[in-house]
Amino acid sequence: MRSLTIALTAAAFCLAVYPGPAASDAAEGESAPVQIVGELEPRPELERISDIRGWLVNGEEVSVEEVRNRAFLYHGPYIVQDIVAALLLEQEARRRNITLTEQEVQAKMKALREELGVRSQAALESFLQSERVTEEWFRSKARDYALMEKVLADRVYVSDREVESFYQSNRQAYRRPETAAYRAIACPSEAAADAAVQQLRQGRSFKDVAQEAARTPAERAVAGELQLYERGQHRRLPPELDAVIFASPLNQVLGPIAVQNVYYLIRVEKRMDPHQFTLEEVRPIIREQLRRQKLEQVEWPRWIRSQLANADIQVLEVESPQAGDESADPGSAQPAD
Repeated sequence: MRSLTIALTAAAFCLAVYPGPAASDAAEGESAPVQIVGELEPRPELERISDIRGWLVNGEEVSVEEVRNRAFLYHGPYIVQDIVAALLLEQEARRRNITLTEQEVQAKMKALREELGVRSQAALESFLQSERVTEEWFRSKARDYALMEKVLADRVYVSDREVESFYQSNRQAYRRPETAAYRAIACPSEAAADAAVQQLRQGRSFKDVAQEAARTPAERAVAGELQLYERGQHRRLPPELDAVIFASPLNQVLGPIAVQNVYYLIRVEKRMDPHQFTLEEVRPIIREQLRRQKLEQVEWPRWIRSQLANADIQVLEVESPQAGDESADPGSAQPAD
């Protein structure tokens, strides 16, 4: 038996419950991932992955070749269970005539990107490269997650009492400190910053200039994007920039501001005063949070465990050469007398 952990959006990226490292603390300003801890005994048929050609799952074949294609992501029988879990989900959806539209898949992709903080195509490409996956893989997992939500929708209910209790216990989490929305350009020298100012005065977009000034692909992925910053988040910005962001006039380019050999140009576009959100303001948000937690922590693990336990799974052996088949092993043929 194994210890298992799955983060809040894990079902979008691995449908089977599988062991892995616990999610690290979320960055400041981000919601911490919800952890699922449980145990899952693998089906013996799915633990065998060598010297076979695949598996038959409720009459549908899963090939070993598909497992090999995913082996760069993680290893062991949990690759197989991930693939089989997706297939079982598809089979249940077909049985109940549940379908997904392209618009629903695209909406789920957008939602997942927002949860991951991936706001631009460049940022998405950087994320996919860091995870060693393709955009098509990301799309397939978004589709799997959207399908899971539809298949299990009637199993999840969140009452008003649950919402109200959660709000009262987590009131501080729904308080917004003083916040600013800004864009920044980071330049390696004062001369480069002055040149960037001239480009902005000539009408070039803030984002284009910021991306040209970025020194690495990771910086380029977020350069010039609108960023939200809460006062006092010095882990994200130096104190010098904190003071500028909350004191400067809106929609004006400020700088260059020198901070540890980097010269910043800042444009603040919006500021918001501190605010304690009322229960009515956040009721739909909390309801959706609790619905997601129930779906991922309770209903999906329960459902997939049951499906895996009851599925008809057969191992497909490698076919042996037939006796007398000289094409299978030319060396076995005997010369004629």
